[in-house]
Amino acid sequence: MELFGNKKDKAMEALEDAQRAQEAQEAEGMAAEEKEAEKPKKKAPWAIWEVGGREYKLKLTTPKIMELEKKYKTNLMNIMGTGDGGMPALTVMLDVTHAAMEKFEHGMKLQDVIKLFDKYEDEGGSQLEFYTKVYMNIFAVSGFFSTSLTEQMQDSLEEATTIM
Repeated sequence: MELFGNKKDKAMEALEDAQRAQEAQEAEGMAAEEKEAEKPKKKAPWAIWEVGGREYKLKLTTPKIMELEKKYKTNLMNIMGTGDGGMPALTVMLDVTHAAMEKFEHGMKLQDVIKLFDKYEDEGGSQLEFYTKVYMNIFAVSGFFSTSLTEQMQDSLEEATTIM
């Protein structure tokens, strides 16, 4: 009988060892998830504007930023539309969008962007939605904000979008 009892004790010990090992693995997994959550998220490589079932990639390059600053005679932060000024004029938003398209959408003319915006509105988009979902994201992916500020801004814009 002792022999049977020893086998039973060893089986219980093995089961307890397996449970401890599983608990340790789960704890390691949770620690890894926490570390991953603590890491700053990578910035998106470009913003997306979807019109007519097609996605257009948008990102301002340094030469385009300089070109826009020269045209508007101010830093682009001043025409972003944040603060007391509110949303910028549609002309400004479409100029910035056009400049941001040129890196990925070669040969796109300002008139093409204007036609795309009309189509965007026909599909149910609005200027306010364009501002929150597209225009501000152009600045976010183009290096105007830190990664943490970009995350906060995108959370705020998503909140605003749900309220709209």
